[in-house]
Amino acid sequence: MHNNYDIIVAGAGIAGVGAAVKAGRMGAKVLLLEHYGFVGGMSSAGMVSPFMKHTVADDILVKGVFEDLEVKMRAQKGMIDNGFYAASFRSAAIELLTEAKVDFLPHAQPVKVHRDQNRIIGLDVLAAGEVQRIDAEVFIDTTGDAQLVFLGDYPWVKGDEKTGLLQAMTLFFRMGGIDMEKANDWAKQHPEHFLPWVDFEYNPQKIFSIAGWTNFVEKAKAEGRLPKAIEYVFFTTLPESGEGSFNTSNILGLDASTSQDLTKAELIGRQQVDAVVKMLQEDVPGFEEAYLLETAVQVGVRETRRAIGDYAVTGDDVAKGHKFEDAIARGCYGIDIHGQEDEESRMEDLPEGEFYEIPLRSLMVKEADNLLVAGRCISATREGHSALRIMPTSCATGEACGSVAALAVQQQKTIREVNFGEVQEAVSYNLSVASCS
Repeated sequence: MHNNYDIIVAGAGIAGVGAAVKAGRMGAKVLLLEHYGFVGGMSSAGMVSPFMKHTVADDILVKGVFEDLEVKMRAQKGMIDNGFYAASFRSAAIELLTEAKVDFLPHAQPVKVHRDQNRIIGLDVLAAGEVQRIDAEVFIDTTGDAQLVFLGDYPWVKGDEKTGLLQAMTLFFRMGGIDMEKANDWAKQHPEHFLPWVDFEYNPQKIFSIAGWTNFVEKAKAEGRLPKAIEYVFFTTLPESGEGSFNTSNILGLDASTSQDLTKAELIGRQQVDAVVKMLQEDVPGFEEAYLLETAVQVGVRETRRAIGDYAVTGDDVAKGHKFEDAIARGCYGIDIHGQEDEESRMEDLPEGEFYEIPLRSLMVKEADNLLVAGRCISATREGHSALRIMPTSCATGEACGSVAALAVQQQKTIREVNFGEVQEAVSYNLSVASCS
């Protein structure tokens, strides 16, 4: 640990890992802060798996640090297809950070931002019960909740522009002992109780997703055995293991950027998990011998604060596949809003073969000379954010931030003085889609 760095990255989720590894590889002296004792954010603490869509035809839109994470997880036998274990993600990420010579400070929480006009000069960080001042030239906010933006009194927004509503939260959990063939056979015979996209083509060698059992859900809710907020059971398999990773709990009406609501969400989420597990064991064919393996360390949060940047990516940019001169990443995941109470959920896929670009301007915070944002706190409208928040895209925007920050330090420039062409060259593998250019 030192008291002065080239770059401080706050938040060690996948966006922070992407930013820190890239900047470290480019020779910068980097400190990565994290309030947990491990890296990964939603990828590990939230147990969010699998990775969502990030390919167009046979072209992979996100490579670089993200692909390196995948390679390491596969080598550990911790990832198959697009599904992975949280423990494997933590291990792979630490390897990459170590190789890039990034300093990692866990159990650390930024509590104060020191500003000199529009420039951040340092942070007060609470770690192991002590507050330490750490300075840097460039700062990257990958906290998910835009903590540096908030603490530094830079502009931000939260939720729906008209209603202020935030997306629902989910507590992931894993179950073992599932008879997958029996569960799938029953589902195949009763397709009316499942979501339209389910294909029922179970293969024990591959990741398989299934969502529904709405008949059992509605019956249990009517009998008071299941909370009203649960809509259906959704899980992805972990090959040959009889295990499933469940994205099923549905926590409504709370704001995860406040400690009070986040605490409520944790309690509600665990109550919902207990009720869902019991219903599956008692009612659903294939789950008679199933058991709960673990719940995530923390509730999964989709949306809190977003920075107001030089440009806000919109839902129109996503839906119409807009391209930008200063593009630094590409995505193909559509608008995906998990609605709150009295709000309809939305899932809008892009036409096959289409993708959109993310401009460098959306990573730069208004009124800030040396603060960048990536991942969940990127500058976007609520619709745009709902597409960009997924993990592959978050890693790509994080890597772009790391590139800008490292170039700014090397060239002794502000982040806006760095030529976007040099940033594009640094992240070229996230911009080259041969069959779609």
